[in-house]
Amino acid sequence: MNHQYSIYQLHSKVDEMSKFLDLKKIIEGDKNSPDQIRSYYRINHWAYRHYHSQDGFMHFRISKNGVFTDEDVYHQADAVYEYIKDGDSVVELGCGQGANLLYLAHSCPNARFVGFDLQPRKDLKLPANAQIFEQDYSSLPQIPDASVDVVYGLETLVHCSDKEKVLREIYRIMKPGAVMVNYDYALSDRFETFDWHIQTAIALISKGGASAMIESLDEWNTHFTNSGFTIEKISDYTYELLPDLKRLERKARKFMTRPTLAKLVFKLLPTLFTNNIVIGWLAYDACKTGFGLYKEWILRKP
Repeated sequence: MNHQYSIYQLHSKVDEMSKFLDLKKIIEGDKNSPDQIRSYYRINHWAYRHYHSQDGFMHFRISKNGVFTDEDVYHQADAVYEYIKDGDSVVELGCGQGANLLYLAHSCPNARFVGFDLQPRKDLKLPANAQIFEQDYSSLPQIPDASVDVVYGLETLVHCSDKEKVLREIYRIMKPGAVMVNYDYALSDRFETFDWHIQTAIALISKGGASAMIESLDEWNTHFTNSGFTIEKISDYTYELLPDLKRLERKARKFMTRPTLAKLVFKLLPTLFTNNIVIGWLAYDACKTGFGLYKEWILRKP
């Protein structure tokens, strides 16, 4: 499948969806207020456990050999692990159901871990070297200046409308020389450069995940450098994400190719749940076309 065919597929999907869904209604309205983000994860708790991981991992899998496996879910946490040393203080932004925090805290018993999330899992049995706070991580008053060795965020900063406000707070708590590992979604170019169909797909994917409008790689990089960070490395894992996205597209197909069923499902179930079906339906082609990207950033505080 080439990029042009994927673009055709994406255009066709948007056109077909517009016949039985009010796309404007989905796109408009609050996209990512803290209350909406909290509600999104509360409503989709079951979906994440069922479709992503029974162990509570909520990020997409990176499949190095082109074939989806359960082991792929550890790639991001293993990448963070490489930067953690004994005695380090480590902060996770948007720790969610706590799977990465637990995995790393057990793997690094001599480091200290703190997680922050708007909707953390309540029944976690945390080891002695880990704790979780239920709060917005744009303000971290309990973390002293220049006290943290490693910060990581897995598909979480995309929720933030004012990324530089958040990044400045992260910069404040990091020691000189500390590292931040960030995985997130980006566009190959600015939103306004794409045609109407692609813009609609971007808006639907962003809205579906209770995110701010997904930004271009250049915009992300500008946010990082404006906030004081040095970009040490950027890696692209878009291709490695495709097996997971294809798996979710197949599940969404059961609804989206049956307009009558889709209308009923979208009418009866919460919008914050059904919008996830839209993400599943569009995200594979969005990345296959090359306008949707999945990136790893390694950032340093000078």
